[in-house]
Amino acid sequence: MGEQVRQWIKANARPVDDLEALRGVVGDAEVVAFGETTRAATEIDRYRLRALQFLVEELGFRALAINDDAIVAERLDDFVRGADDDPVVALGAAWPPWRTEETIAGLQWMRAYNREHPADPVRLFGTNPAGAQAYHYDAVTDYVRRTAPGRLDELKAHLAPPRSAHKIDEHVQRFRGVHPGRPFAASARDAYALVASLPEDPERDHVLRYARIIVDHHSHTVAAGIDFGAAMATSAAEILRDYERTGAKTVFWDGIAITANADAMSVKIGGGQSFRSVGGHLRGHFGDKYRSVMIGFGEGEIHAGVRVPAPPADYVEADLPDGEPFLLDLRAEAPDEVAEWLRDSRKVRVIPGVYDPAEDEQHHVVSPSFSAWFDAVAYFPRITPTTLLRR
Repeated sequence: MGEQVRQWIKANARPVDDLEALRGVVGDAEVVAFGETTRAATEIDRYRLRALQFLVEELGFRALAINDDAIVAERLDDFVRGADDDPVVALGAAWPPWRTEETIAGLQWMRAYNREHPADPVRLFGTNPAGAQAYHYDAVTDYVRRTAPGRLDELKAHLAPPRSAHKIDEHVQRFRGVHPGRPFAASARDAYALVASLPEDPERDHVLRYARIIVDHHSHTVAAGIDFGAAMATSAAEILRDYERTGAKTVFWDGIAITANADAMSVKIGGGQSFRSVGGHLRGHFGDKYRSVMIGFGEGEIHAGVRVPAPPADYVEADLPDGEPFLLDLRAEAPDEVAEWLRDSRKVRVIPGVYDPAEDEQHHVVSPSFSAWFDAVAYFPRITPTTLLRR
């Protein structure tokens, strides 16, 4: 990276605490995505919340889209809109990365805001279709307990592995070496077949619907070979559907592989698929009224004892200055050398749930043009872990 690029970054970077700098980044956007490069950093989560607060209070945003099951998100939305519920309980079925004290702080802030603005609340919704919940497993188990107690232990043996994926994703279990070996979707199908083999009655048909939901849930995961292209299109359609129904300006939280304005995103998990990201779909619909903000970092700790080293020299993060965290608008006026640096292909760090520090150089995506994927970058040279919920 040339000296002119360094000087341009220094001249245009703003402290992340200067939230007013977001006003120019957001402009007249209808959807603004904050895409993190790890889901396990407290600095990233806190910044994302401060950005949400600014966009709500100063720029009129009224919806938050998150990467989670529609049913889970409905329960979280009930909480932020005043339902008398424990936020820890509401997060019990949420995707594991959401089960943190940082998420609780965000939910509590939204609830307090809505209490003060009952006629103009902030809503929360999920971008994923409804999936299996605890009550689906419970209903299937209770039915077999009542109607075929002699087969209850067999059913429990089928359901135990897939149910465990709601605490630790199946592909993460494989990475950690704690997976029982048999695909969870196969175990779910065996549970369905067991219920289907019982004598017909109206209640059985109802319970079979729940058993089918469990099968479908585990047949469309990373471990089962999810079709990322179809999943991205579905999530984008959910955001568009909510926007068209409500007209609410929307903040979108997810990883950069999902939020980047990418027509062809390639990831190593899930068989190395290439797909159009949710951000690519949204940019195609909204044009410049979709803004993509990358939240990146240099090095630090993401879990107890798990450290991420400084970025390799060919990562874009290696070009970003050390020191205090900053926000950089990538659309700022730039001389030719800087414009070329912005347009160049870049490796961008991505730390998923299956991160191995010994293979750090494998944990990235490749952007054909850095400034085409992102409108701005919020950068934290060092990070510390999120605080996991204890119950």
